[in-house]
Amino acid sequence: MSLPNGDRLAWTGLADAATAVGVTPHTLLHAGPPFRDPLRPSAPVLSSGVLACVHEGWAADEFEAEALIAKGQVRFVPAQHYGVVTPLAEVVTHSTPLTRVSDLDDESVVAWAPLPSGNGPQMRFGTRNRAVLDRHVWRDSVLAPALAGILDEPIDLLAPARASLAAEEDLHSATSHATAALAAEIDRRLGPNHPHREQICTMLAASPLFFLTFWMAACRTLLLGNAEAMPSLLIGLAGNGQDVGLLLGLDPMAWTVASGTPPEGTRLDPSGTAPVSPMIGDSGVIDIAGFGGQCARDAPASAWLEVHHGNLGARIGLDLRKVLSQGALPRVHIGMIGADGQAGLLGRGVYRPPAALFRAAMTEAIARTMPT
Repeated sequence: MSLPNGDRLAWTGLADAATAVGVTPHTLLHAGPPFRDPLRPSAPVLSSGVLACVHEGWAADEFEAEALIAKGQVRFVPAQHYGVVTPLAEVVTHSTPLTRVSDLDDESVVAWAPLPSGNGPQMRFGTRNRAVLDRHVWRDSVLAPALAGILDEPIDLLAPARASLAAEEDLHSATSHATAALAAEIDRRLGPNHPHREQICTMLAASPLFFLTFWMAACRTLLLGNAEAMPSLLIGLAGNGQDVGLLLGLDPMAWTVASGTPPEGTRLDPSGTAPVSPMIGDSGVIDIAGFGGQCARDAPASAWLEVHHGNLGARIGLDLRKVLSQGALPRVHIGMIGADGQAGLLGRGVYRPPAALFRAAMTEAIARTMPT
């Protein structure tokens, strides 16, 4: 059996978040479910929010930025409420360039994700490193305009994804082959005379995870496109550094939430002792779509829908009912970042959501569908 939708996923646009999804100034979109107290976000998201306030000119320094946030003058909202998926602790402002991924068979089904800024310091690591600001100035003023200019025709994302899968990359913790394929198409479209071609291609060659946010948006588009036909399909598994939440196709705005726990894995510095943040990021959408942790050789297969993606040759879609009946919990391959909002990227790990979260999602789904 094949999926009803999602055989033609493509990068179809690039626009700032105000134009793309209506984000207003002094609003910050973050990964995962809403914060328990929006005036007290998790430390990594707070650090990213501080940098965003400085980047936008809302604050002169981090002290002014923290004061704005503490007073509620800067608002934190889940990115997925705007149809956006954002990695780790990265926040989206009204001026953030977003890539649009569409189903070419039904272009009303779209998702958005932040345009990466390339290798080097990253907002998604949740630190106060001001070098991130230089990366974002370059992204916004050089990279985004250049890439917007090559999108007269959609760019297929399934062929790059197949390149990674063929190389046994999981399309979450490893996307180097997909990035190389996308980079080749970007290079071809820029052409030899583009003034920023060399700079952009050098960045792409040094950024093996550049494809990641494109694939996050592609997986969300894929799941959304099939949610109406499969209401028990999971369309979101995400954390905000405090809590972790699930979203079902039945109601893509209704979170089922539990306290988060950190992913476990290998540290970049084996002697490091900095505490790891509870699971953070929207990129679990990759894993529940059938990639990431589900590409591990020992990953359980019994909870997956008996449907295949024709252009990827993979099982797609995690069925809540089967998770509960089979007890086969998904796993998420995700970065480990410092819980203090200072340490940054600590390593790569695996997050295993609690079974109780899936039971609660089923209870809430039943309650929403029962007649009153």
